[in-house]
Amino acid sequence: MIKVSVIVPVYKVPLEYLRTCLDSLTAQTMQECEFILVSDGAPEAECAICAEYAKKDSRFKFFKREHAGVSAARNYGISHVQGEYISFVDSDDWIASTMLEELFSFAKKNPSDIVTMDFFVSQNGKDILRKQKPKILNAEWILRQILMGNLFGGMQMRMIKKDFYDSHIVLFRENIEYCEDVIFWSEFLQYEPQISYLGKAFYHYVQDNNDSITRNYTPEKYRERKKFIHILKEILPPSFEDCINMAAFNVKMEAMRNKLLTPTDYNSFEKTRLSTLFHSNQNWITKIYLLLHATLLSIFNKSYKEYL
Repeated sequence: MIKVSVIVPVYKVPLEYLRTCLDSLTAQTMQECEFILVSDGAPEAECAICAEYAKKDSRFKFFKREHAGVSAARNYGISHVQGEYISFVDSDDWIASTMLEELFSFAKKNPSDIVTMDFFVSQNGKDILRKQKPKILNAEWILRQILMGNLFGGMQMRMIKKDFYDSHIVLFRENIEYCEDVIFWSEFLQYEPQISYLGKAFYHYVQDNNDSITRNYTPEKYRERKKFIHILKEILPPSFEDCINMAAFNVKMEAMRNKLLTPTDYNSFEKTRLSTLFHSNQNWITKIYLLLHATLLSIFNKSYKEYL
């Protein structure tokens, strides 16, 4: 019986990172698991490494597909899952050897549809612990915290019970290349799964890879981020309007830091409320600057109430 299935999309990752990732899977103390490696049109050198690991460890299953994006690779991986729980690992990250065994044991002792955990951000040879302890183990509250930027929205730090997933199937959206994970949770958590929290970190989220798709901010990535906000507005009920406004504000602040936010965008793309500004994680200099900007607009162009 397979207890945990791990899905690993592979595409243009430095070979040393890929080997570190796969070595960490090989080292798992749990034997009743499977590692589903999905080449998303990866170069031959990466495929050769995946095939090598699949040949020497029967827990590995390697699939090759044409490039269609990480969402398509994850959806394909899910279609081949045989485990009782589903987990995700990115091919440039790595995990502690006892992660699957401890997560599975915890899930059985604390019946849950999702297990969430802490993680490390690994950068320049240092590990920084990121606590993800939710104040309330409630699906709606956790989703709100993800959208507000207070909890990490990645797939990697959570394990899903397959029976619950099969009853509430949500596929990763393949028409967007930003925050696919957050969109997934925005849909999946509306089914109100039972959630448990293991206060321990196993996952090493590596931030040294300069080729990572989360880096090298471009105008196209900014457009994808705005598309992300539009999708949230489609799938979330009106009660999440405040969270969507905060998510849109964070998108605009990222664009501003990268010198791609125009005055027109700040004013027209999801107008930022004063309440959003005050509750944001921006520093006070930025808050004061934006407050003055909003005040000038209220005097010369718009009604002050539009920002409340």
